[in-house]
Amino acid sequence: RTPFPPPPPTSPLISRGRLHFAPPGLVMAAQVVGHIHGLHRDFANAQAHSKWLEHFQQSPEAWSVLHELLVGSQEEVVVYFAAHTLVTKLQAGHFPNSVANFGQEVMRYLVQFWGGPPAVRRQLVVALVDSALWRPVSEDAQWLTESVRQLSERAEGVPCLLELFTAIPEECVNRKVLVDFQRRLSFASSMLQHNSLVLDTLWKASQTNAACAVAALHSCARWMRLQHASPALRAQKRASGSGGGVYTSELVRNGVAHDNPLVQQAAQQIGNIGVASIELCRGCADLLSEMLLLSNETHPQARALHLLVVQAVVAGGRQLVPPLQANGDTWLQPDSELVARASVLGRLVGELGGTFARLVLAEGAAQTQEMSGHFNDLCEVALVFCSLRHTDLAKCGLDFWYSVLALHSDGIGAQEEDPFDEDASTPVLLRGAVDGWQARCAEGEKLRKATERPFLVPYIQKMVKAHCRAVRYPAEPEREEHFEWDEFVRFRELCSVNITEACVVVGPSWIIEHIGTLLEDICSRQPFAWQDMDACVFMLTGVASRAAAGQDAVIPKLIELLPSLPYPTEGFKALLLRCAASRLVLFTSGYLALNQEPCKRILQFLTLHHLPAIPSLQQAPDPDAKKYCEAIACDALKMVMTAARKGIVAAEDGKLWKEVVTAVIALVADPRYNVDCRAQLVFGIGQVLSVLENWNELEQMLGIFCSRMQEPVNRILDTLPAEPLGSRASKTTRDGKAPLELKLYVAALSSVYNIPNRCEAERPDHHPVLAVVERHYATIEKVCIHHTQYEDLMEQVCLAFSYILGFAREYVPDSPIFVPMMKLMARCCEQHPQPFYMGLVRGVVGFFAPAGSDELDTVLVDLTGLFIAPVARRLATSSAAETSLTPQIHAAAYEMLAETIRHWNLALLAFRSAQWLPETLSDTIEVLPRLAEENQAVHEKTIGSMLRFLRNVLLWGSSETSKNDPAPELKDLQMMAQALMAEKQIPRGIALPRLLRALTWLLAAAAPNGASKGEVVPGAAEVIRALFTGPFEYQVSSQFPAVLRELPQPLGGLFNEVEQQRLVQQLKMEKADIRRFVRTIITVVEQFAVVLKKTQFSG
Repeated sequence: RTPFPPPPPTSPLISRGRLHFAPPGLVMAAQVVGHIHGLHRDFANAQAHSKWLEHFQQSPEAWSVLHELLVGSQEEVVVYFAAHTLVTKLQAGHFPNSVANFGQEVMRYLVQFWGGPPAVRRQLVVALVDSALWRPVSEDAQWLTESVRQLSERAEGVPCLLELFTAIPEECVNRKVLVDFQRRLSFASSMLQHNSLVLDTLWKASQTNAACAVAALHSCARWMRLQHASPALRAQKRASGSGGGVYTSELVRNGVAHDNPLVQQAAQQIGNIGVASIELCRGCADLLSEMLLLSNETHPQARALHLLVVQAVVAGGRQLVPPLQANGDTWLQPDSELVARASVLGRLVGELGGTFARLVLAEGAAQTQEMSGHFNDLCEVALVFCSLRHTDLAKCGLDFWYSVLALHSDGIGAQEEDPFDEDASTPVLLRGAVDGWQARCAEGEKLRKATERPFLVPYIQKMVKAHCRAVRYPAEPEREEHFEWDEFVRFRELCSVNITEACVVVGPSWIIEHIGTLLEDICSRQPFAWQDMDACVFMLTGVASRAAAGQDAVIPKLIELLPSLPYPTEGFKALLLRCAASRLVLFTSGYLALNQEPCKRILQFLTLHHLPAIPSLQQAPDPDAKKYCEAIACDALKMVMTAARKGIVAAEDGKLWKEVVTAVIALVADPRYNVDCRAQLVFGIGQVLSVLENWNELEQMLGIFCSRMQEPVNRILDTLPAEPLGSRASKTTRDGKAPLELKLYVAALSSVYNIPNRCEAERPDHHPVLAVVERHYATIEKVCIHHTQYEDLMEQVCLAFSYILGFAREYVPDSPIFVPMMKLMARCCEQHPQPFYMGLVRGVVGFFAPAGSDELDTVLVDLTGLFIAPVARRLATSSAAETSLTPQIHAAAYEMLAETIRHWNLALLAFRSAQWLPETLSDTIEVLPRLAEENQAVHEKTIGSMLRFLRNVLLWGSSETSKNDPAPELKDLQMMAQALMAEKQIPRGIALPRLLRALTWLLAAAAPNGASKGEVVPGAAEVIRALFTGPFEYQVSSQFPAVLRELPQPLGGLFNEVEQQRLVQQLKMEKADIRRFVRTIITVVEQFAVVLKKTQFSG
């Protein structure tokens, strides 16, 4: 329903005193114009106007109105809407019934708008093509020739003609045109049969004027893209036997592409890019780019075309490179004309990489002096672009070399998606490439690369040297007007990718040796060029992943130099060189872990000099730069401490680790560092302490660490009220997060969590981490009860407790804080409920249920009841939306309950003596279908966890569960489960009949939401199967038909009595196969959904 209803078939108008009725088309046209004006002027009701116009576009009456608007209106916005509506209808295959050949009608409209507006003209040309796509294939040739004839008759039609040659390739692949795939291909193939006509027409059109020359180049480029629809070309791409997608277009094979005057003109203009029109050059680059994609072979015809482009780019480079290099290390002005021209040339440079590599490898050892000159010239242009002080231009050079390396890597190179592939998600070229790659054995690949490598090595070595220059920062970054740090960082990462891949060709050892040579020169020069040192470090980190650790002399020498480098103390450069040092340490942590002396020096450098110097450095123009510097330095220290933890503990008879940990504790306690960085260092401390053999030393140092982190916490606790505010407490911090001192204190307590297990003979009488936590428990308790409103802190506390209890589980039962700790969490949950409290209890149950201790079992069962009973009670006495608890809490509570009942010892104790269990079971059965009725999507996880709990109860009542174990406890468990479900009086009555009714109503409530979606229906089916497979089979079988009849109409009458009995028998037969049983239940629910939908529409 739209806010502006359409008019009646006729409307009264007054003319010369008479009342008469206007044609409906004119009245509707006036309304459309009014809404178009409203869309652009009445901003308050723009959405309503838009909806009305959308409704109009879909109506059959739109055809007559479109004619009135296109013929009678002079307003651009009105006629554009009409033309666009025309396109929308034709793309969907909607044609007016009154016009036999609508294409001719569109041509008449087009003639009217030859002079523009261009946007309207463009839409009408698209409509002309779309109308042809719906016509029979036999009419394609006549349509094209007739359209070209009509549009070529007058000079005013040339812009329309060029638009036509642009629109045909685009609409062939436009998925909005709802023709089938075969029709797209047949139409494209029909168009390609007239290549000569189109190319000749384009050349003639380009001679009309400058604007037509540019448009002709772009149109020709689109037409060259259409060549990929050729059946012959597509067959070549698909042929895995030909090397995985090796292909050449017929235009290239017969020399038409190379000799085409437009292509020759484009190459000439690119070669003269320094003075030619920039718009003309863009069109030329567009055309030459498409020409390169017409073949990936190197036979004479393809080579002639490719060399034409190469020579044009080299000639253009000779004009642009000198003024580009004249700036030296000064960054280029982004919006200058020189940069605009270089961008056009750079596009072609970036796309020539694969072609360059193919030509070089095809020539091989037989390379002539002429070809060598072409290759060297193009290589030099690409190298210059790499080093330009303009990230977008330099990326063009990177793209060139990446394509070269990609071709060597897989033998094929990067391939574009085939727009004429029926399955757009899987590119044809890519499939051919994969097929070709799979067809080549590993030995063949190895031989191919070994054969190609000598011909690529000289060029890749030059590439590496150019990349060394490209990654250099400006000497004074703040003074470079056009330097953008974040853009340059991303550019350097692309350089790193190329350097890493270059290792395959030249080997990591050559790159490292070259950097070593540069380092010697840098260290010998004064003043110290920090940006050159930074570039060397960056290059080494790109090679590190491919180089064997410790197999060269350069990286160890640089690591030795790091502590003594003259680090700048002011400006952006101070941060950048510190980042470089951290990055090198980060990437060489594996080497440091194997070499004790360098590791010791680097640890001392990081803890005593490097990290302490960062907070005092000035803030950079980019505020993230200092944060990054601090973060990467802390990450480097953490990685070294983690990788070398065993060596650190063993070094100097245990002296080194104490010095390192003490220094890092001081860093963690320093409030000048970001809290996330301090947390990284806490992790490093924990990793070192975790490998200590002497638990007394571990306990002592961990106690020192925690006590140090407790000092700022005590100052916070001293300001708190004597009594906690409980649920009345609110957040007082500006960001709504807990004070970072509290979070770091909790992190320190749980920092040591992966201590190796001890054998029974060497087992100490207490756990060191648990002992430290026991001494700090009073502080922990005060922190928790006064800060329950901070979810981030309490979730961290729960996670910390989970780590501590899990890794010290052998000692926990004897700990005096275990039970108080769990009661503390229950108290916190009561004040500000959150799902992670239940998650903690669930984890604790999983840790300690297998221990089999009666005392511990009692604690776990009571703990479960402490959390689940209030949740179940609230759900049963009010709607889920009114409980003030979130669905996440409901789901977590029942997941905890299901985990408890999963363990036989806890289930036995709960069935025998837990006073909370009967009421919780009753509440669960009561609320189960209601949750699905309220909002199944919101409560799906809660329903699923409830069903798992009920299924576990039923499974313990089945003899099948314990048939292979004669233990008397399992027999008792079976009898108690049966009594709980079928005999014991629980609130609201016996559980079994109520459960069967609740499950049936749950299936009915879930029907509108999709039976096979989610876990509700499959989960309910598993519970019903447990009813049919256990001791309750007879009762359930006899009661199930009656329960089905109790469903509200029309569901209650869906099955007659015979069908109900047949369903019961089918379920009994399929109970042994869970998949078939679940499928049957899903089928029943799908029948429910069909009946409900029919009722909805009929009602």
